[in-house]
Amino acid sequence: MKLDFTTLFTIILLNSIGFAIIWAIISVSYRSMLAARYWFAALMMTFLSGPFLIFGEQSQWLNYTGNVLVIFGLGLIWQGIRVFLKQPPLWGWLTLLVSASILAMAFLGSSQPTNNVIFALGQIVPMGVALFTLITTGSRQTGTWVAAGSCSLLIIGQTLEAITNTLRLADVMSTEAYYDYASWFLVLAILGVSISNLGFLLMTVDQMRNELYVLAIRDELTGLPNRRALMKKIKDIEKKAKHSHLHVATLMIDFDKFKTINDNYGHSTGDAALIHFSGVIKRNLRDNDFFARMGGDEFCILMPAIEMPEALVIVEQITKAIASTPLDWRGTRLTMSTSIGINHWNSSSGTSLMLSLSYADDNLIHTKYALRKLDPLISIHSHKEIKVGTRAEP
Repeated sequence: MKLDFTTLFTIILLNSIGFAIIWAIISVSYRSMLAARYWFAALMMTFLSGPFLIFGEQSQWLNYTGNVLVIFGLGLIWQGIRVFLKQPPLWGWLTLLVSASILAMAFLGSSQPTNNVIFALGQIVPMGVALFTLITTGSRQTGTWVAAGSCSLLIIGQTLEAITNTLRLADVMSTEAYYDYASWFLVLAILGVSISNLGFLLMTVDQMRNELYVLAIRDELTGLPNRRALMKKIKDIEKKAKHSHLHVATLMIDFDKFKTINDNYGHSTGDAALIHFSGVIKRNLRDNDFFARMGGDEFCILMPAIEMPEALVIVEQITKAIASTPLDWRGTRLTMSTSIGINHWNSSSGTSLMLSLSYADDNLIHTKYALRKLDPLISIHSHKEIKVGTRAEP
């Protein structure tokens, strides 16, 4: 069955404008989604190519223009994928591709089969590198696989287009036989572009969902994981610790007299102090330690695979660093201090890591109480989990 090319070109035109409207809306509504602008521009190129391709049978140059617009549009799809994946656009390579296609058509496209081969190769190259970019640097989510599959459809269609026209040039295939299949190659291209846009939409949704999840588990002020992230991390660390029979130190940390800073200097100063406070602590932790803000002036640290002496050394480093690193803010130097409650959890003790966190919190309270009496606090839990409270003054 033969398909009418004029009808197919009209479908391309309508399909392009439909998706272009969607990407235009996304570009306006979500200005940080820069890739949407590239995909909108790509579809506009495809839309503009429609009239040139429809009337290209009457003019070779109209056909050339339509082909170049399509190649440039597919190149913009490739650039949009790169931008989506946080990679810089490669304008030089895209310019080279378009220029090479124009020169090839101008100097080599003396016959329709030759022109078709050049046009097919001009589409295969950008979609091939787009496919490579997706499968090597993209996430393994549904949208990525849909977009990659659609790129493959277009590549398959245009590869068949190039092969059959090469056979025409070699007089192995007749023009009549070619046209028995040519329209189906265009159908594959239409499906490829259409489904790729659906894939890009899914990729966009996946990214937005991931961004929302990050916002849900991050403290907006300090950038640290929040309580929600801590609850999830506790389960992960506990599972790994039990499997490997490792110990975990849990620390509860209090920013001493934080309310006084807020009351005397204002909330903006308090915010700056929290950022400074958390930054000092973070610089004194190991790479695999998990540091979270519980809320207000309370913080928590999980230290997997650590023995108590090493944990106490880090605690001492933190308290000394806080005391010796004042905050210079708007002409005022603010000295700080911290109180820390620590519990050392044994994965084979039969208690949960969450309970260890509760013990550390109890020790934090006892630490602050003991300091009022100037009494040291070192206690042993019934499960032989060491619990220590400590504090350093500036």
